[in-house]
Amino acid sequence: MKKRNFVPENLNPDDEKEISKLYRALLQRDIPVNVEKLRQWILDWSELESVLGEVSSRRYVAMTCDTRDEKAAKAYSDFVENIQPLMIEYDDKLNRKLMAHPSKDALKGEFGEWLKGVQVSLDLFSPDNIPLETEENKAIQAYQKITGGMSVEFDGEVKTMQQLAAYMEKTDRDLRERAWKAMWNRRLQDKEALDKSYDKLFEIRKQIAKNANCKDFIDYIFLAKHRFDYTPADCEAFHESIEKFVLPLQKEMYKRRAKKMGLERLRPWDLDVDPLSRPPLKPYQSGDELIEKVDSIFESIHSQAGKWAREMQAKKLIDPDSRLGKAPGGYQIGFDESRLPFIFMNSANTDRDIYTLLHESGHSFHQFALANQPIFAYRDVPAEFAEVASMSMELIGMSNLKPFYGDDHEAIVRSTEGELADVIWLFPWVASIDSFQHRLYNFPEHTAEDRSDIWSEIMDRYDAGVDYSGLEAVRRNLWQKQLHLFECPFYYIEYGIAQIGALQVWANFKKDPQKAIDDLFKAESLGSSRPIPELFATANIKFDFTPKTLEPLMQVVWDELSKL
Repeated sequence: MKKRNFVPENLNPDDEKEISKLYRALLQRDIPVNVEKLRQWILDWSELESVLGEVSSRRYVAMTCDTRDEKAAKAYSDFVENIQPLMIEYDDKLNRKLMAHPSKDALKGEFGEWLKGVQVSLDLFSPDNIPLETEENKAIQAYQKITGGMSVEFDGEVKTMQQLAAYMEKTDRDLRERAWKAMWNRRLQDKEALDKSYDKLFEIRKQIAKNANCKDFIDYIFLAKHRFDYTPADCEAFHESIEKFVLPLQKEMYKRRAKKMGLERLRPWDLDVDPLSRPPLKPYQSGDELIEKVDSIFESIHSQAGKWAREMQAKKLIDPDSRLGKAPGGYQIGFDESRLPFIFMNSANTDRDIYTLLHESGHSFHQFALANQPIFAYRDVPAEFAEVASMSMELIGMSNLKPFYGDDHEAIVRSTEGELADVIWLFPWVASIDSFQHRLYNFPEHTAEDRSDIWSEIMDRYDAGVDYSGLEAVRRNLWQKQLHLFECPFYYIEYGIAQIGALQVWANFKKDPQKAIDDLFKAESLGSSRPIPELFATANIKFDFTPKTLEPLMQVVWDELSKL
């Protein structure tokens, strides 16, 4: 951890007076017309953001690792309610001080991309949104409590949703069906609670957009996410391209699966099991073993990746295991002052867990690579490229699965086949989720019933041939399992854009492994100091999600899958 220059070592992050005093000191500092003085002021401000950002991240980790821990929940909510509003309020004031300073233009070479974002923040800022953003964070926390508390008695034990999902690989079809129905019956028990949770978040977000003088939330979020390089119309065109070039592959993939399984049509519990009824792959026995073997993969493919992976292992910066009370899903988060990443996941001893850890490790390597970026803002990377970092590691890690499967060629083929099938599956799901959000936010007065109707239409559009007869209530509410819709609206199209980038990195890796990863890490080291197209170009890939790039890449994936 770097020595602090501006923030006292003994700062109490819960003391509003102490934090206000630091912000006021920045606001009231007399900065002469001098580039270096202005730069130092920016670095001091960034240091304060880094310190408070790490406090927020560590408290979020503690809260999601055990949603039943009232003390952890209170520590996080206190920070959200008391400190984050101060940060937002003073950030706007400091942004205005910065943009009014005559020396700022001299820093455009170093901080140009950030200054562009600062201007957008000023344009969007409304003091009325400060309490709303606090309310939004609290509503997200309440949503996490609902999902984190989901469990069901199954097979004589209490199972989390993640643990039940692991049953989808069991060869006993009746058992899979029972587990799937148990999981979804439990989810549907909270359907109304989740609908109310979404309604509350939706209303808050509508008001935030209105307060920011945006025509709607879509307009607001594209600006807030600094989506300067593509538009909602580009997203809709991407949905159509996926429907045209990827959905037919998914339909054919499912048709082949059904034929292997001797079924007329697949049911939803038939999608993850081995189609030849081989027992599910069991690549490891414990979370520690999962970490050890993934680290071995990284050591075999790139020395720097191996070093970073081992550092995370040594410093216990990964919480791999699923357990009751733990929030669902997985994420990587940065401890910004320490310049360290943290990985949260819910492993269940499945082959998919390998790729989840490869994925989140890719995000972690990104954190390590950009650690020397001088300002807090540049260590917050646009998701369109952040997900390239993670998805690339899934595909690259697939090149050496021996730490898990040794010389078992059949197991390696099955694992590889599953990863490539997931690439094909991902695109229509991304299009479904993104299209759903565009439809909802273009219909601001919709009801919970309207939401289910809209989702059903989208399911029909991207129907790959899975039979939901008798399960209509589940099909109409499948969207509720996607936490992004609740926690981070419009964060999903990035997965599709990034997957196209990752497939290009993978293609480069197959030609020259060392150069492909070197190029990727070089791009990652830029953080968000360059526009997205330039980040892609530095990684030796194209920022393009039109059919011109999508179609040939999908053909490569399909050819690889067919060979297996």
